[in-house]
Amino acid sequence: MLRRRSFPVALSLVFSLLLGAGPASAQSVASVVDDMQAAYDRQLETVDTYIVETNLYTAYNQKVTQDGRPTYRTQTQMKGSGTSSFAANTTPSAAYGMQFNRLRQHATYAGTETIDGLRCHVLRVDTPSAVDPDMSGNATRMTYYVDAERHVPARMVMETAASGQQGPNPSSVAIRFKNYQTTDGLTLPHRMEIQLNANLSAEQRQQMRQAMEKMKQLPEQQRKQMEEMMGGQMEMMKQMMSGNPIAIEVQSVQVNVDMPEDMF
Repeated sequence: MLRRRSFPVALSLVFSLLLGAGPASAQSVASVVDDMQAAYDRQLETVDTYIVETNLYTAYNQKVTQDGRPTYRTQTQMKGSGTSSFAANTTPSAAYGMQFNRLRQHATYAGTETIDGLRCHVLRVDTPSAVDPDMSGNATRMTYYVDAERHVPARMVMETAASGQQGPNPSSVAIRFKNYQTTDGLTLPHRMEIQLNANLSAEQRQQMRQAMEKMKQLPEQQRKQMEEMMGGQMEMMKQMMSGNPIAIEVQSVQVNVDMPEDMF
């Protein structure tokens, strides 16, 4: 099944993922975003199409003009019905298509932090939907950590308000971008780790454990049917209970190749 990315995080994430990073001396959102956009525009000059295959999906990307500027549109083909919906909306190409002008208006510069040994600029958005209108209404803050040397995102965190389903405390989704490599002028992270922090209550965790145990006891055919019906929700439950991140590994990258017919 093909899914069109709409650039939310969603988990969407994600689409405000690649935020500009400026030089080490940058002290404002404007300078950070200006430098990132310059690097982004240079890449657009040479990369018209690219296909990224990962362990969870294959993403097809094609350059288009939107609002008078070039950007990429993406179609994602998943590799299994049980794949997390977070992964479905978080492709390496999420590092592109940033709403630069909106980010300049609504982000604040919060200094620098070290992420995975990298000095990063920190940009915070307290009204995520102002930067990305497709962002979930529960999103209360987006924080971007941008490598000050390579001008690429190292980490992104989306915080959401507490709800009855998630427990009494706010929740968050953190995405780490690792192992950047350049292929024919295209620079992408070759590993992404999505960490879910649902802050579930003890009672909710117990209910989830009981539900998963009941699933295991079902006859194999019935269990598979239930897992297919639940789709990404089952994968999310497993991740929440294990505490381990969802890992996305890039297996191949093809640049400036023909897209399959009727892809877009």
